[in-house]
Amino acid sequence: MGTVGSDAPVPSTDPNSLSFGDAVLLLEKNSRHLMAAADRENARRQERGAARGLRLPTVQLKARATRIDESIVIDLDPIRSAMLALHPTVPSAAIPPFESQIQDDQFFKAGVEMTWPIFTGGAITAANRAADARLSDAQEQTRSVEQSLHATLVERYFGVCLAEQARNIRRQVQTGMEQHLYQAVRLEAEGMISRAERLHAEVSQAEAARELQAAEQDVLLAKAALRALLHEQLDPRPSSKLFVVHDLPSLEVMQHDAVGANPNLLRLEAQQKLAESAVSVERADYLPDVALFARYELYPDDLTELDPRWAAGIGLQLNIFDGFARGHRVSAARATASMVDHARQGAQNDIALLVEHNYRRVVKAVEQFDTLEATIELATENLRVRTRAFEEGMATSLDVVDAVNMLSGVELAQLGAAHDFVTSLAELLAATGHAESFADYMQKADVEVTS
Repeated sequence: MGTVGSDAPVPSTDPNSLSFGDAVLLLEKNSRHLMAAADRENARRQERGAARGLRLPTVQLKARATRIDESIVIDLDPIRSAMLALHPTVPSAAIPPFESQIQDDQFFKAGVEMTWPIFTGGAITAANRAADARLSDAQEQTRSVEQSLHATLVERYFGVCLAEQARNIRRQVQTGMEQHLYQAVRLEAEGMISRAERLHAEVSQAEAARELQAAEQDVLLAKAALRALLHEQLDPRPSSKLFVVHDLPSLEVMQHDAVGANPNLLRLEAQQKLAESAVSVERADYLPDVALFARYELYPDDLTELDPRWAAGIGLQLNIFDGFARGHRVSAARATASMVDHARQGAQNDIALLVEHNYRRVVKAVEQFDTLEATIELATENLRVRTRAFEEGMATSLDVVDAVNMLSGVELAQLGAAHDFVTSLAELLAATGHAESFADYMQKADVEVTS
């Protein structure tokens, strides 16, 4: 394994080659979690539109066909009889019947009704603020899903890189063990080493082959995990390399960014606004509701003499007593608002700790990577010396195998440190709410890890 500068890589000619940027695009296109989050956000946006409509009048068309048991008639015949009794000279036929049909037993009515609330004690305003808060909460939920998925993508994408490069190291070890076995067989034939030395070389070569087979399975498993995340059928072949960046912002800067951009914190802020809106809604019940109303009859044929063709006015409704339920609802809403506020303050401390935890992991990975770089040089020279000494009969097979295992172990450890760096960096950026800036760190990487 070696490290090179962050010069622009040569584009791959492999049709299945997948850069990290392309993997991000595939994730955004295929992720069912992001689709569900987008649907939830759209639902909250439509609910906000519905809340906006509370300020506008409601217009309804109403129609009704009715049949009653009998026609409604006003019968004033007793008055007619009294008049005839007072005027006996007036013939009965001269006075018409005092009877009038007000409503037929079958009638139809159709009209347009309008209601327009003009004062609700702040309930409509609070409902709109609540709808805005729900939309903000949904948007931050979407961002939270994006941040989490981005960190998962980094883990799985560079997990494939780690597995492939670890396999390459195991392949190099196997090749080295085969060469060592060849030398052991030759030296045994020349009588320079014992049969036990040659057997030790064979065992070491078989162990190297076994570890290579295990590394091949690790590659297949890592590719399957990445393929499942991206919802792809073909095995992705990552073209981006593990990298290390030494120039990092300070911990204080990262923690400050998290306060203003962490989606979970912003969700709690939105939920606090929602809880405060609930308090306003409950308090509005102490004030009257005032609304304009109007009605126009579209089918006047069945109107009675008592029914108007149109009517308009203003109405007021005030709940005088409801068994103290309003007071309890207001108190409950205030308690909820206080609970959310305390949760938000606690989350700020938790996020600050999470940022520091991931920041320390990033710094630790960089330090481990740099330390192991010098160790690799020493282990490489040790292997060269041990191999030369074995060829001259001055060292045993065990010495050579130990040197090979030491070098491969250090190389794998440095590879693991690079992987720890990228995964810790992704989690750190996700905690600060800036997971999308991971690509910027890739661009300014000062060390790219190859094997």
